[in-house]
Amino acid sequence: MQLKLKLTAREPIQLPFEHNHILQAIIYRWIDHPGLRAYLHDHGFIFEKRPFKLFVFSRLMGKISVREDKKGIVFHPPFRMVIASPVERLVHELAAGLLKRPEIHINGQNAVVETVEAVSTVVADRSITVRAISPITVYSRLESSGRPYTYYYSPFESRFEALVRHNLIKKYILVFARPPEDPSFQVDPIYVHKEDQKIVRFRGTIIKGWLGTYRLTGDPKLLELALSAGLGSKNSQGFGCVVPTLASERNKTGHPVR
Repeated sequence: MQLKLKLTAREPIQLPFEHNHILQAIIYRWIDHPGLRAYLHDHGFIFEKRPFKLFVFSRLMGKISVREDKKGIVFHPPFRMVIASPVERLVHELAAGLLKRPEIHINGQNAVVETVEAVSTVVADRSITVRAISPITVYSRLESSGRPYTYYYSPFESRFEALVRHNLIKKYILVFARPPEDPSFQVDPIYVHKEDQKIVRFRGTIIKGWLGTYRLTGDPKLLELALSAGLGSKNSQGFGCVVPTLASERNKTGHPVR
């Protein structure tokens, strides 16, 4: 399930360039049940000793500008945001918290959740076209000359698809308590340009990811999970949120950067 939020404010909202952690903290506060909130924040759902929070969120979307002092971003109301999760209880608790506490504080500024729309993520076909509304990131820990480093893959490297598929199957096992009967899954970049690569800082750590439009092919249950849990890694930090494209968007043409 995806929750589409429309927010408004009396004045433009100013945020630092590095603000994913601010949005993440607001989402945790929206979870109405304190026990579930604490469990997700402190532990999450464990698979192979790694925690999965099983929720994903988009960037703030709307009219934006850079501050005159170049030290942050200004969001001009109204603005939108998407939060999604395959965990039904989590979606219900988020919706309850949004209804009870529509007035929020964003970095010391006041805003109001004006509307909340629940959107089904049920998929009937084996192929859908999606648009990334927060960057998709997958990576490997490598070593060069004895020094470790993180390598982030682009959508045009075969390892990108393999890591996205592997990550999605882990989420499937967590949600359904069994592996998928059909684990095949493809990610094809169909409208991705060099400008779609985004470099984001999350609490000081540099993370690279990609926006753009992609065709996903596979078992419908895996496609549904991609919409509700996100693609790739670091979903609960604001990465990998995707939504189905509109017909007008599917008619776009472009020259992907490989």
